[in-house]
Amino acid sequence: MRHPLPILSLLVALATACGGTRQATVAPSGGGHGEPGDHTQASDQRARVMRLFMDATQARLNGQPGKAIALFEQCIKLDPGNHAAMFELAKLMHMQQRPAEALTWAKKAQAADPENIWYRFLLADLYGQYGQLDKASETFQGIVDKWPERHEVRFQLAHTLAMDGRTDEARKVFKDIRTHLGNGEEVVTQEYGMLANAGKLQEAREVLETALKDDPDNVAYLGMLAELYDEMGEGDKALELYRRVMEADPDDSMTRLALAEHYYAKGEMDPAFEQLGLAFGDPDLEVDPKMQVLLGFFEMTTSGSGATDDSKDLVRRAYTLIDILERTHPESGKPSTIRGDFLMRDGRMAEARDAFRKALNYEKDKFPIWMQVLQMDLQAADHAALRDDARAATELFPTSPEPWLYLGIAEAQLKAYDPAIEALVTGRDLVVDNDPLLASFWTSLGDAYHSAGRHDRSDEAFDQALRLDPRNATTLNNYAYYLSLRGEKLERAREMSEQSNKLAPGQTSFEDTYAWVLHRMGRHDEARTWIEKALASGGATSGEVVEHYGDILYALGDHAGAVEQWRKALALGGASEAIGSKASSGRPAE
Repeated sequence: MRHPLPILSLLVALATACGGTRQATVAPSGGGHGEPGDHTQASDQRARVMRLFMDATQARLNGQPGKAIALFEQCIKLDPGNHAAMFELAKLMHMQQRPAEALTWAKKAQAADPENIWYRFLLADLYGQYGQLDKASETFQGIVDKWPERHEVRFQLAHTLAMDGRTDEARKVFKDIRTHLGNGEEVVTQEYGMLANAGKLQEAREVLETALKDDPDNVAYLGMLAELYDEMGEGDKALELYRRVMEADPDDSMTRLALAEHYYAKGEMDPAFEQLGLAFGDPDLEVDPKMQVLLGFFEMTTSGSGATDDSKDLVRRAYTLIDILERTHPESGKPSTIRGDFLMRDGRMAEARDAFRKALNYEKDKFPIWMQVLQMDLQAADHAALRDDARAATELFPTSPEPWLYLGIAEAQLKAYDPAIEALVTGRDLVVDNDPLLASFWTSLGDAYHSAGRHDRSDEAFDQALRLDPRNATTLNNYAYYLSLRGEKLERAREMSEQSNKLAPGQTSFEDTYAWVLHRMGRHDEARTWIEKALASGGATSGEVVEHYGDILYALGDHAGAVEQWRKALALGGASEAIGSKASSGRPAE
């Protein structure tokens, strides 16, 4: 059910606010008179504080919160009364999920400049977000008392009181609002939403029914009351009101969505989807509410056990709605995005990637869609496409590290090792406060350096990756395998490979690596045990694993068995360049 939300969006306002009743200032708080030299010194200090404040603001805008915090703290060290810096620190601490410090700075800012309404808004909002609703409502009440003309704050006060379970007090606030604003649609809608969200459905119903006595043809009230009747289990009354709304306004597609939900709840699928089809085909109804419907269907058909006939029918109908949505909103990439989600969930990966690519024609600036396409390129082992897509993404988002990681992986897979290393180093240097991502860059650099024959740099990169993420099974496996190929540090390679198999048991490539390390150490019986595990877990279709099996059998003296496995590996493909020689000569290459 759609209940109206509070009218204030404080965080959005606060992100840009230094306006309102009184603007925040970056100037030092001190003043007074003194000697001429004192004025010069004070002027220099003011200039220094302003430079620090501007540098801190630039760091915040550049996505460097740690640097911004340090610079704002320097502002306050030089100018202990700088409330603008306190305000910025409170917001940054909140962004970094440091609630105690956020509240401390917000309270200091408000105390330093009690005439600045934005400082009070921030403090009230932080109290609310951190669950201190009593203090939030107290702060909102203070704003109302000091700025009684700010009637919109009364709505926020009422909603905060209701969230704190104090609905009687909240209703008194609405009574006060009516004395100032009357009983217009906004007041009715806000009080109804407050009560409905608080679970006070009977009181919410009374608000709407009272309003309809004064304005019986108000379709907004009728629609909300219809939805409320549905929620209260009075479906017949709801249907009657929906019909009244549609008679009054046949083009009201939002009501069609609500009517569809009414039919769907009763299990009447055909009339439900008839209404949805009409609503989805209305170009005047924005795409977002339609997307919400499809996301609901996506979640319903994803959860649960297995695909039932009902869920299959729902998926089929959802695809039909997506078709309508694409025709109705050809300028939007959102229909293609949700189509991609459905196709990917249904295992139709190639079609899903095409859908996400189509979405990028209209939503080029949407970073998550790019990341989805790049990941699907990688999963499809389409390294040429991955390189091209990653290059395009790095041009659009040059300061985001992730596209550089994909570009480096693609270049390495295409054997362009120097460009791969260049891309990976570029992306690595862009990572801020994200150790798992940084470890991924180091691991990929280890792979690229190994392939380029720069083994010392490869080992250094893997060591860096493991310092950041010592339990990463893939990093442990790759490092161990490369050491075994070189026949170096084999005991360390064995330990790392053993650990990777404990962390991710049953992985064919990890079992194959452990077998190969043991083989290089001369422990051929143990190697045979592990290579046969790898074959059983899927390696029987891998030319590389089967070739390794042949090598191990040869070392154990089973030359006929070795030749048989080498011939299988040759037929499978994907083995080493020496496989042809092994299969024809019956012995390993020198």
